[in-house]
Amino acid sequence: MAKSSTATAAVSPSSDSPSTDSPRLILRTYKASDHDQVDHLFYSTYFTLVPEGVKCKLKSPVFWVLWIAVYSYLLGIVPILLSGMNWPSWSSVALKIFLTFAWVIVSFAGIFVATDRFEVVDKVEHVRQNDLSDPEVYYLNWIKEEVLVDDDDNEQVGKKRVTFDKDAKPATELVRTQKPLEEQAPSHFWVLTLDNRPCGMVGLAHYKEQLKSHRPLQPPAWKLLTAAALARYRLPVPESLQDLHAKMPTPVFAEPHDPKKATLQRLAIKTDYQDCNLSTLLINRAMSWADEKGLETVEATTNELESKAASILSAQHGFKLTKTEKKGWFGQFEKTWACDVKKWMAAHEEGAKTYMK
Repeated sequence: MAKSSTATAAVSPSSDSPSTDSPRLILRTYKASDHDQVDHLFYSTYFTLVPEGVKCKLKSPVFWVLWIAVYSYLLGIVPILLSGMNWPSWSSVALKIFLTFAWVIVSFAGIFVATDRFEVVDKVEHVRQNDLSDPEVYYLNWIKEEVLVDDDDNEQVGKKRVTFDKDAKPATELVRTQKPLEEQAPSHFWVLTLDNRPCGMVGLAHYKEQLKSHRPLQPPAWKLLTAAALARYRLPVPESLQDLHAKMPTPVFAEPHDPKKATLQRLAIKTDYQDCNLSTLLINRAMSWADEKGLETVEATTNELESKAASILSAQHGFKLTKTEKKGWFGQFEKTWACDVKKWMAAHEEGAKTYMK
């Protein structure tokens, strides 16, 4: 498999500062030792997108209809709460003001918590438990399998496995082999480092077969609560509410790509460097790689949290919106973008030259 080219850039230190080595910016292929830092880079940058999700919900008409309905109900019960009580005349106004402030704080805090603790966590874990669990397998055409270690093999190399636990599992080791050249997919994963510390990443995925998700689907919350309540009060639990987790189907992580298509994904830049145009460096490399491998179209998917990424793809790299899919009642959506590789190469000739062989 061809190795990716590296791009370096040096930043000159200030003349007032002491003489030091210039920072080195290097774009290279992902290595297994990068896993923990890449994992941290992904979830740390994704959680900073929570305000975008909150903003999107505040633009949703459904949210405001529900908000006004609950607020009207709260104001409507004020006379009922005060009826029959010998309260001063101003107490009704005071209680309405209190309920107004309380509802504003509770509702907006609830939106933030729901976005942060449920929606974003779900999106992050979906990725971490699948392709980012091992980019070498998902992007770099490696096969990894655990193999039992024979005690005879250990003795030959001067090692002997001794255990007094009769229930101990057999010793295993992880064996890495790369797929034959004819079976390799035109996928790749790059890491951008600044002074050997990852500050950005991007992947180009091309899957030849359907991939099942390693993150199980969760049963609907109302079913779990109903089953728990019935069990708590020792009432019979219907068959439809028993073994809910076991009944959930295995979700699909990714569908197979067309032979000449790939997906640009996992684009992330460390928060401190997001205004330094580093995303262009990463996208340029991915698009140049796609051209090298004979791909014709590169797609990308963004959601309501990734408005900045969508703007970069469309405004700076010519990606065209091909599909918008509604994902919820509160402004959630998913957009699919596509870019013709040959047209991109013609329009970004200077950026592509860096990686041409």
